[in-house]
Amino acid sequence: MSEPTDAPGSDTTPSGGRSWNRTVSAIVTAALALVLGFAIVVQVRATGAGEELSGATEADLVRILDDLDSREQQLRAQLADRERAVEELSDGRSQSGSALAEAQRRAEAIGILNGTLPARGPGLRLLVRDPQGAVTTAVLLDAIQELRGAGAEAIEVDGVRVVVSSYVGGTPGELTVDGQELRAPYEILAIGPPAALEVALNVSGGVVADVARAGGTAEVERVDEVAIDAVVED
Repeated sequence: MSEPTDAPGSDTTPSGGRSWNRTVSAIVTAALALVLGFAIVVQVRATGAGEELSGATEADLVRILDDLDSREQQLRAQLADRERAVEELSDGRSQSGSALAEAQRRAEAIGILNGTLPARGPGLRLLVRDPQGAVTTAVLLDAIQELRGAGAEAIEVDGVRVVVSSYVGGTPGELTVDGQELRAPYEILAIGPPAALEVALNVSGGVVADVARAGGTAEVERVDEVAIDAVVED
């Protein structure tokens, strides 16, 4: 009896799933066929050869029994091989699926950090009002750095995605981020641990205090789900 030779790879697409199902079905079918074949062999030899066995010598009967025992052992060994193959294929598919999920998770995390993917998650909203146009680039830069230091995974300033290479420029009242002009009030969105982000901005002598000294106000609001849709080009 021929043995199935197809073995599934790590394909997790729908076609890969169908290939997996076909392979497992083939293995199980082969195993059942082996068991059925063994039963048929025993039945045929027990009935069709009944008359022949009745006249056989003791040595002939011993030889026949030995042959049957040997055949049974071979069939059991082949069945055990099929069972091991099913277990190995199942384990391999599970491991490859876990590895793919982990790779996808890491790729998404990197995409969020470098700003090439939009982001969603808990965080906060900082609204900086600057009626006198006195908030400096240093204040805005400090706000970004404090948020990063407190664990912000993604930051957006007035619709501009802030990444590691971003820079703050301009003059008070005419601030820019990566060359794009900002308009007061400045809205800063950050995704990260809300409590830690809030503490970082409200620390004594920190961003909120600096904005107040410039004649403005800084409102900090925790948000259950912040949506940052701005992205940077690859």
